Amino acid sequence: MKKLAIFMIFLCSLGNVFAQDSISIVKKDTSYWKKTAQLGFGFNQASFSDNWKAGGISSIALGGFFNANANYLKDKISWDNSIRTEYGIVKNKGQNLRKNTDRILIDSKFGYKISKSWNAFASLNFLSQFDAGFEYNKVFKDANGNVVSTQDNLISKFFAPAFLTEAAGFEYKPVKYFWARFGIASMRQTFVMEERFNNNRALDLNGNGIINEATDGFDPKVNYGASEGESFRNELGLITIEADFNKEIAKNLIFQAHYWSFSTYKDPAATDMRVEATLIAKINKFANVKLSGILLYDQDQDLKPQYAQALTLNFSMNW
Repeated sequence: MKKLAIFMIFLCSLGNVFAQDSISIVKKDTSYWKKTAQLGFGFNQASFSDNWKAGGISSIALGGFFNANANYLKDKISWDNSIRTEYGIVKNKGQNLRKNTDRILIDSKFGYKISKSWNAFASLNFLSQFDAGFEYNKVFKDANGNVVSTQDNLISKFFAPAFLTEAAGFEYKPVKYFWARFGIASMRQTFVMEERFNNNRALDLNGNGIINEATDGFDPKVNYGASEGESFRNELGLITIEADFNKEIAKNLIFQAHYWSFSTYKDPAATDMRVEATLIAKINKFANVKLSGILLYDQDQDLKPQYAQALTLNFSMNW
């Protein structure tokens, strides 16, 4: 009887061992993934008395942002994914609400390590915005140069434009805080999902029911390079260059910089470029002050460089 009891205990123990093994086999190993997310809002405010002789206008600006990363690394294989979104509005005294920041950026890159500092990569990048953008108080004139109307002119909206870029090439990453990608095979698609941009239609600006081609309310470049009547444009890239720097350069002071350029076989000299720089001063775990700037050149949008700058107080949660 005693031997039978011992044998039964042995069988139960053996069953537990196999049960544990089977559980360990089906259990997913997520140790190769590193995920982070950040959600927050920014604030900027200025006020002046009515008799402030130095000049100025009272204003308040609010904005929200969400950033997330999901990066996979195992042996020589890596897969980096990120999303950057931000949207902000500003209210100046005597004016309606206007947006001052608006961006949707999604990036995904697959990499294969070929040496200590070099990877072969293939990437996909998407860029657009959430809301409509306007050229405020634009003056429209007729063929004789007479002012017909002054109004806010729609120049952008969600998916008008939107840019999708595919690239494959080599990535140089000597340290954790810096990398540079050289896309020797690339394509770029431009989407302009707004009929008024595609057809470059004239407007009845004076409201008399007569359309005058001379009073066309849309700049010739507002179609973002797509042919008239078309909502899609595909470009074959000569080379795509992208670089990123992100490092704490002093205690509680972080510097971030990002460079992107795209050249086509059709017109190599017409290189599109975007440069971003950000300086973040940490106040505590949840608050920081951020100074940021963007320099953009895209001749399909404007022959002159575009720039944007902002100084904000941000509050965020990280996990």
